[in-house]
Amino acid sequence: MDDNMYQRIRALCKERGITIRALEKQLGFPESYINKMGKTNRPSIDSVAKVANFFGVSIDYIYGNSEIRSTADDVFQDETIISLQRACEKMSEEDKSKSLQMLRIAFDYAFSE
Repeated sequence: MDDNMYQRIRALCKERGITIRALEKQLGFPESYINKMGKTNRPSIDSVAKVANFFGVSIDYIYGNSEIRSTADDVFQDETIISLQRACEKMSEEDKSKSLQMLRIAFDYAFSE
């Protein structure tokens, strides 16, 4: 497992207040499995999915491919996301581009320090 994935799992354990060993026990992994997986070979997707499901985060988040923790199910059940998707489907490419630009400006303003 690459260090980024291990660090994500470690941080999630810390947030939850459990040890990696406790996580391994909870998921039915052998002792030191999380420390060892990936050092000799890549972990199975099933193992990574178990970890992701335990913490309620996406597999992509565990792998370090995304900073978004939400699972696809969480995102697709969000009424705001659904409304935005429906509106987006009705827009021309030019309108989509302008709308995204306006959203970026709004987010930058809302989340600036």
